[in-house]
Amino acid sequence: MNDSKMSIDTPVVYYFAPDFDIPSWGNGVLYNHVDLLNKNGIDAAIIHHKRPFRYSWFESSTKIVYLDDPSLKIKENDFLIVPEVNVVDEVAQKIKCRKIIFIQNVFIILTRLDKAYNFSELGYERSIVTMPHMKQAVELNYGVDASVIPVAVAPYFFIDEKDLNKERSKSVLLFPKNVYKQLGQVDYDILAKILDRRFAKNTKKLLGIISRQDKSKWHAVELKDKAHHEVANIMKESSFFVCVNTLEGFNVAVPEAMAAGCISVCYDAYGGVDYLENNVNAYVFENNYIYPLLEKLFYLMDNYDSLQNELSQIRRKGYETALSYTKKQMEESLLEFYTAILN
Repeated sequence: MNDSKMSIDTPVVYYFAPDFDIPSWGNGVLYNHVDLLNKNGIDAAIIHHKRPFRYSWFESSTKIVYLDDPSLKIKENDFLIVPEVNVVDEVAQKIKCRKIIFIQNVFIILTRLDKAYNFSELGYERSIVTMPHMKQAVELNYGVDASVIPVAVAPYFFIDEKDLNKERSKSVLLFPKNVYKQLGQVDYDILAKILDRRFAKNTKKLLGIISRQDKSKWHAVELKDKAHHEVANIMKESSFFVCVNTLEGFNVAVPEAMAAGCISVCYDAYGGVDYLENNVNAYVFENNYIYPLLEKLFYLMDNYDSLQNELSQIRRKGYETALSYTKKQMEESLLEFYTAILN
């Protein structure tokens, strides 16, 4: 499908994206969808508010249009894909076209709503979700059909398979997420302070950034303010990734670590039931079980050399899990969804 063959009434698919340049793979997924749709002949674009905004934390050539561009004309039969955090955004509501809500996290839907709406009341005709467990939750509680389009791990996270069990830095990677602290989650603060004491001789003083001193000794590295490619390279060199986010539909940082051969120590975070297996592809704990998680982490560190066979098996199974979330799977589901609704 090229411009010369397109009818003036051919729908365009627009993805509404927030104008804040903070690393968030949820926003990166919006860009992925647009790239894959255009690759397959479906006209699509990201909508940002003001020119020339573009996310800087990962490289892309994604097609973007801007609401402050007077030449932008959105037709009534076009589609606007709106993330769940923008479900009642005044700007998105004013755009007159067909609307689909894109849900990557079922826990934050109601944070900006005064009640649990049927989404059709807000002008949405259906929804996209990223994991199987979310489909039932949305259809039972929010009154619209949901289609699963899985999230993909960026290809540059995948380490060469032959290097899965190479010697690694004794790094414990942490990923702070301010939104959870704002929602009252205290787990990361507990984790950071205890690790700060544990690693006092091998790291700089925490509360802000824990940085490497000697990679042959156990230390922590906080994945903060880093580009996506940089995170991938760090994960490929590190031993453990500790994730204590409790509110995720698909916590993509966990399978990213799996793809890099960095073993995940994490919470089930509700959505983890779809892809996590304790003692198989990761070490998995119930939400808020921060002290048992720390106990296990310290055990793994203290017995690291004698546990190499077990860790190798976990690493291998984690890598296989990550291979289930590639751009190929995302692309196939995306095309199946849009072929149906555009026809």
